[in-house]
Amino acid sequence: VRDPTPATLMASSTAFRAFATPRVAPMTSVGRGGRARRAVHARAQAPKRADADAASAPLPRRTAVLKTLVALTAVALPRAARAEPVLQAQDSGALDAAQTPPERRPTKRVLITGPNSGIGFDAACKLCALGFDVVLACRTEAKAVDAAGRIEAAVGERGITVRPGQLIPVECNLADFASIRKFAASSEGEKPVDVLVLNAGVQYSGDDVIRRTSDGLEITVGTNHLGHFLLTNLMLPRLASAVGTGPDDVAPRVVITASEVHDPSSPGGNVGLGAGLGDLSGFAADGQNFQMIDGSEYNADKAYKDSKLCNVLFAKELRNRLQETNSQITVNAFGPGLITRTGFFRYQNPLFVKLFDFATNDIFHVAETVDGGGDCLVYMATSSDLEGKTGLYYNNGIAPGEGKTGHRFEVSSVSTEATNDAEAKTLWRYSEQFVGLA
Repeated sequence: VRDPTPATLMASSTAFRAFATPRVAPMTSVGRGGRARRAVHARAQAPKRADADAASAPLPRRTAVLKTLVALTAVALPRAARAEPVLQAQDSGALDAAQTPPERRPTKRVLITGPNSGIGFDAACKLCALGFDVVLACRTEAKAVDAAGRIEAAVGERGITVRPGQLIPVECNLADFASIRKFAASSEGEKPVDVLVLNAGVQYSGDDVIRRTSDGLEITVGTNHLGHFLLTNLMLPRLASAVGTGPDDVAPRVVITASEVHDPSSPGGNVGLGAGLGDLSGFAADGQNFQMIDGSEYNADKAYKDSKLCNVLFAKELRNRLQETNSQITVNAFGPGLITRTGFFRYQNPLFVKLFDFATNDIFHVAETVDGGGDCLVYMATSSDLEGKTGLYYNNGIAPGEGKTGHRFEVSSVSTEATNDAEAKTLWRYSEQFVGLA
């Protein structure tokens, strides 16, 4: 796997903090940090005397006084002082139990959407070859099973044997919220996830027929952003459960495949209408029946660019929310570059696609290969350079003479709009409503 050299990274992750609700049991309560508290009832005992005859004599007045003194002492003394020996024994046992490390899983688990084609398929092959368990989340189970077979064959050609159960094909249709929820509630969806890769995407540039998801949402934003938004929120507990349970102590990651077209000033983003959500008036006016987020007339090419801007804004707000809870989970996005040979432009005019492909690959040499884009994804998912780094955007920009295809993969700036905290929060609120989390 090619390991592109990144620029200097900025650390901003914080330590994970787990909160436990104390449970109260008879005589003992164990709270946060494993501390125990035990109430010990004082019992007044009459002093023993060596002389049996004297001890048997009635001493009602003296006994009453002693009992009173002992009872008052039990009330007056601090509880810790009265029960010190018991507390030491209880604390020791509780701390030992609290410090018992969780059972470690032998392999790390990656969940990737869109693993059946393009850079998703290429990255899934490479991750499998690296030994990861790979959950292949596709639109249908049949597509996932087919992808698993092709991945196993591709990895086998490299002389690597795929372990039984290493490739896990599942149905998770991002254009159908019920499908996403069904996967999340399944046995595979309830297992710890070390890396969540939000890679699947659709675009209908060249075809301005408005398509809608199973839930009635415009399909480009509905799939590329809202489907991933719901999946991520349902998988956050699975990412959290991966902390301290994997074969190493690398923090869980969320990796988002975005694109430089989210930025209208970029070489890819300044062709045609540029990305821009405006004041989200389309959401405000039409709710789930929106056509364009900014309320403008429908344009399939702009809808795709807007969905990539949503990806970057989502990454920003998710990072902020995780940091507020001191989560170890990191969130980073990247643009893999212009990749024309994936079938991604199948709704464009076929003649235009052929000419565009020839020009970008064979004349101007500005296109990236599927292999190069897959390398970028694998880097984001596995590189130690990104350990503890969150809130970054990497871009695979043109750099003639560098690497295999004249590209440099490095930390880059996002668009001006993508830095808008208020817009990111507003997008999150609408997204919560549309996917049924609010």
